[in-house]
Amino acid sequence: MLAPLKDRSQIEREPAITPDERIARLEAANAALTSALRQSRQAQKRSATLAAGKIVAQANEISRLETMHRATRQRLEALESGQAIVELGRRLMALNEANEQLIHAAQRVWTLDRTLCAAHEECARLARERDLAINRLNSDARSNLKHCN
Repeated sequence: MLAPLKDRSQIEREPAITPDERIARLEAANAALTSALRQSRQAQKRSATLAAGKIVAQANEISRLETMHRATRQRLEALESGQAIVELGRRLMALNEANEQLIHAAQRVWTLDRTLCAAHEECARLARERDLAINRLNSDARSNLKHCN
């Protein structure tokens, strides 16, 4: 163990300097401290600006997530209330009715198509008979003209 010093001046001895040198050293130390303080303030200002930007981004993200949360909660409440099931039931009934109407319309179209095809075939048959009748009349008329001459 070391014995305590009675006279601190033995440790803190500085070489003898003039008052001008002492002032110059103090001014240099003061300038260094002022520069360090300025740099520290600039670094803190940059850090505060970055932190503020992060806070704004996080606040925006929180707002977006809260909006999503509210929308999800409302949807969940609607599902839990059974309102969605009732609405789906209504839509299903309306779609079933529309499907039935489409089936009936398709059957009517099929029937009309068959009728139209039959009418078309009948028209073609009548046109053939007409053409045959015209040809017979023409040939009969020619025969009668030959007999008269």
